[in-house]
Amino acid sequence: MLRGIYFALLCCLALQAALACNGYKAKLVKIENCAGDDAIMTVGDDFSLKLNNKCELVPSGCIINKPFATAMAKFKVQKDGIVMKEGKVDLCAAIDQASTEAKNLMKLFGAPSACPVAEEKVCANEHTVDFSKYKAMLGMARGHLIIDAEIKHDTGKSCIHAEIELTKN
Repeated sequence: MLRGIYFALLCCLALQAALACNGYKAKLVKIENCAGDDAIMTVGDDFSLKLNNKCELVPSGCIINKPFATAMAKFKVQKDGIVMKEGKVDLCAAIDQASTEAKNLMKLFGAPSACPVAEEKVCANEHTVDFSKYKAMLGMARGHLIIDAEIKHDTGKSCIHAEIELTKN
């Protein structure tokens, strides 16, 4: 469940007009921090993520986390106007159950690996993550994707809205 949410968010935060693997192109149409200036987790204006022709995710930019001990997320993923998945999840509890691989991937993109979370700015610094094992899923994701996530923390709230166009040449 947590991997699905972070996969969707990572795709969202990313794919900024990048040439993707397996002949796919993705264009970030819009990304917004929709919780205002007091948001607990925010994506930096300079954050981008590219999927290169080697099927590697290449992030750049930063994510800023203010301190929090709880994170209850309500999310919705839509594809071409149809709701594909929606629900609620306790992100802190889900982090505890995530695999080491998932925790390492989440940390690379600024997601905490455990709760409580201290104030921090996590920058990607152009690391790459091998994404080739997910390339078969790109066909299922083709279309106009909208991802909304609202997260309530003990110290406030976070919100991300993103829209992506995924096409194949």
